Amino acid sequence: MGKRENILQMVEKMGVRAEKDGYPPAAARILSLLLIADPPHQTFEELQQTLNMSKSAVSNGLALLQSRCLVEYFTVNGNRKRYFRIQRTAWYEFMKTIVRTQRPFTIQIIPEALAFRSDEYPETNQLLIQAKEFTDYMFGKMEEALSEWEKSQIK
Repeated sequence: MGKRENILQMVEKMGVRAEKDGYPPAAARILSLLLIADPPHQTFEELQQTLNMSKSAVSNGLALLQSRCLVEYFTVNGNRKRYFRIQRTAWYEFMKTIVRTQRPFTIQIIPEALAFRSDEYPETNQLLIQAKEFTDYMFGKMEEALSEWEKSQIK
């Protein structure tokens, strides 16, 4: 198996995992390729060609990854091409996004679900209470860790 086939096989393996985490197929494959590509930056055309994707699939995938602060682009003087790469703060931004987008569920939805439920099945109500307590605890720890990380990186 050649180098290109090995790359595509790894992209597929990583892409399937990213899809399980909720990424659309094109965004999952683009993210995967950018994580393993040498050089670590790729042009739009290189992404399209390597991944055998349409222009719209690459464009939509990149737009999603950029909106989630996972991918950024840069340009080179005298060259009109954009080069895409994993954003330097991608993992930090990814974790912040999880806290920002998932925490409202535990703050708002679980209490509403508890208020809506009857007392007929107390074990289910107790599970929801425990889920809220656990996620509140975990999100609190994540926020602390993100804050500590941010402070350690500002020098």
